[in-house]
Amino acid sequence: MIPLKIQMGTFSDYLHSILTSTKASKFRAGFIKKDGSYREGTFDLKNRKTWKQTDGTMYKRKGKKRTTDADEYILAHDLTLKQPRNISVARLQWFSVGKKVYELGRVELDNDITIISFEPVKFNQLDSLMEYYRLLNNGKTINTGEQHDKASQ
Repeated sequence: MIPLKIQMGTFSDYLHSILTSTKASKFRAGFIKKDGSYREGTFDLKNRKTWKQTDGTMYKRKGKKRTTDADEYILAHDLTLKQPRNISVARLQWFSVGKKVYELGRVELDNDITIISFEPVKFNQLDSLMEYYRLLNNGKTINTGEQHDKASQ
């Protein structure tokens, strides 16, 4: 029998503490978007006021408050598309920070109780994990890792 570590509280707080506990400022994640398509990419948690977009123009945040619930979404900045992203905690399938990769499993008991398991995956199996979720979600990926695309050619 394997002992399990049980954490009580909101999942988003625990996830944020994992993402910020290492020296790595970037993390990778795979999740299901609102329209049902699969998305993966490289993100960071820096709160930017201005940033340079992919077309070279500068964008400045309008100064309005956040419109999404902090317990339900992670506000991250996409480093590939250079835009802010709201990543749904409920639809997050895996994430990696530093040299640690976690696959998430969920069991929803009712509206108040959800059991979420963090399955550690070896870092050298990250590409196969990403490929598994691409195939599982019908290959509807928009933002794939550039290294994986070059390796498959």
